[in-house]
Amino acid sequence: MLHTTPVDNIKLKDKDNKLLNLDFNCFDYIPTAILVQRDDEIVYANKVLLKIFQCDYQWILGKSVYKLLQVEDDKGINAQVQQCFNIKDGEYKIKKPKGDEIEIELKVNDEKLGDSTFLFLTVRDISIERREYELVRNRGDRYNDILENLPVSIYITIDGNFEKVNKEGLKLLGVEDFEDIKGKSIMTYIHPDDFCHINSRKDILYNKSEAVYFEEQKIIRKDNEILTIESASFPYTVKGKKGVVTTIRDISKRKQLEVDLHESRELYKSLVDILPIGISIHDGNTFSFVSDSYVKILGYDSPDELVGQKLTKIASKEVEEVVYERLNSLLDHNITLPPIEYKFVTKQNTLIDVEIISVRFSYNKKVSIISTVKDITEKKKAEKDRLLLEKTLEYDRLKTEFFTNISHELRTPLNILLSSLQLIELYVGDDTNPKMMDIKKYSNVMKQNCYRLLRLINNLLDITKIDSGYYGLNFRGHNIVKIVEDITQSVAAYMKEKNIQIIFDTDVEEKIIGCDEDKIEKVVLSLLSNAVKFTKPGGVIDVSVKDLGESVKISVKDTGIGIPKDKLGLIFERFIQVDKSLSRISEGAGIGLALAKALIKMHGGTINVTSEYGKYTQFDIVLPLRDIENENVMSNSHQYLDRWIENKDKAEKVNIEFSDIYI
Repeated sequence: MLHTTPVDNIKLKDKDNKLLNLDFNCFDYIPTAILVQRDDEIVYANKVLLKIFQCDYQWILGKSVYKLLQVEDDKGINAQVQQCFNIKDGEYKIKKPKGDEIEIELKVNDEKLGDSTFLFLTVRDISIERREYELVRNRGDRYNDILENLPVSIYITIDGNFEKVNKEGLKLLGVEDFEDIKGKSIMTYIHPDDFCHINSRKDILYNKSEAVYFEEQKIIRKDNEILTIESASFPYTVKGKKGVVTTIRDISKRKQLEVDLHESRELYKSLVDILPIGISIHDGNTFSFVSDSYVKILGYDSPDELVGQKLTKIASKEVEEVVYERLNSLLDHNITLPPIEYKFVTKQNTLIDVEIISVRFSYNKKVSIISTVKDITEKKKAEKDRLLLEKTLEYDRLKTEFFTNISHELRTPLNILLSSLQLIELYVGDDTNPKMMDIKKYSNVMKQNCYRLLRLINNLLDITKIDSGYYGLNFRGHNIVKIVEDITQSVAAYMKEKNIQIIFDTDVEEKIIGCDEDKIEKVVLSLLSNAVKFTKPGGVIDVSVKDLGESVKISVKDTGIGIPKDKLGLIFERFIQVDKSLSRISEGAGIGLALAKALIKMHGGTINVTSEYGKYTQFDIVLPLRDIENENVMSNSHQYLDRWIENKDKAEKVNIEFSDIYI
């Protein structure tokens, strides 16, 4: 316990020399620390003060307040006190007897009593308060440091104006110094599109005192860049003023990623949808996704018609068991199934051929299967057509070989017969024998029919060789006018016997072109033969040659029965005959015009027909000029033609060509 000594009563006289009796012991009952100094000595300290200073009367009485406040590390305060007579109210540091330091708050009142000046001081120990204040201030500093360095933008506003913004918040707004925005409205940085939304937030925060969490909005930085942010706000009240603490996170990059992801998804979806193959995702039982192309292949209108449906909706009953067996195998083992062909059922309930490839993968955290489907209906049909074509070509090849072989087989005995007839003609020159006339008659019949067979065989051989690519032309420079005129004159006698007038006309006397003379004669004879067959006695056949500059036109026109319109497109087809009746006036196999067209085409020319049924028929041949010097001449045709026919004159050729016309 502190040892204290009572202070005697102080007796003094006032200015009127009246005796004053001051009793300070009553201050011991006051709960406030009190100190009394007369002039420059402390004359009283109550028990509360002794307790604060942890001292006794002997330590404190007789000292001056100045000395008491003379702290070694606070000389500035002591100098200030010495300069002023009165000690001012304030906070001071003093040293206790044991040397430790405390902080006190002084309240001072001075009074002149008699000849002495008294200082009455109240003392309050504020050391604990100061320590608590420092603790709180340090804690506040720490919190402020944390607030400043948080990686989240934080804004503290009072009545909508900035009160505190951390570093990240300033950075987000594009502001360098907080002083530039302190006290300014936060609405300065809000995008106009969000004004209405912010006002509704204010109602929740200020009027309802409720927090608002994680809302998206836009802000405008100081540099006018627009950012998309996510904010959360909660209200608070300080010194009667309503404030709001808002945390903001910049989600512009995330939103851009979302946009990019959406665009990427749309791009991939578009790519998937335009692929010629359909894509589906399923669990081996039920569809969870189908592409537009998948829907189109199966004849549906929308993916919604298949999503959620069973696979059995499209698998035909014949393949249903195989489908499920393969898919279950795939679900059990992470493999890629090889392509397989199925028959699927379309929405129209028709069967189509498809090729399926399936692979297992993870989709929505589940093991699923992605399958591609390709419509191979056309491919299967094309495969069938290819096989049919190959079969047809093989049949054609066999037919060609057959015609070639049989033609050769027929020509050998036919040549013997013709040679024999020639010998007979040498021995039937005696007209005195009455039977010789009959022999000549029947010999002529035999000869005409031999010519007819020979013509048919030659045409069959020529057409099959053209098909096989073994038919050659012997191009030379010839006067095409002379070729046509000579072959026309060679049939004049025959026309006279048929009572048919034949007329030849040309607008040029000479026109040299590159051609195979023998083949052109064959074509013109074929057209003349065809004209004679269908022209009645008294009719007219016009043959003309016209110079077209870079080409020449040969026309054969008759006044015969004409060709029906429905037959004009078929006239150059093989084995086609306009008159198929048994009573037709002439014979033929229907090969001549087809062969004529093929020969003209090999010359690089064209042949066309015009006709009016019952009035006329006209064939027009157009042959181009050819540079014989640069022509790749094929002269191997002689080896395929009968030597006997080659050595015959034009009259003999006419007899052969006209052998199927009976006079």
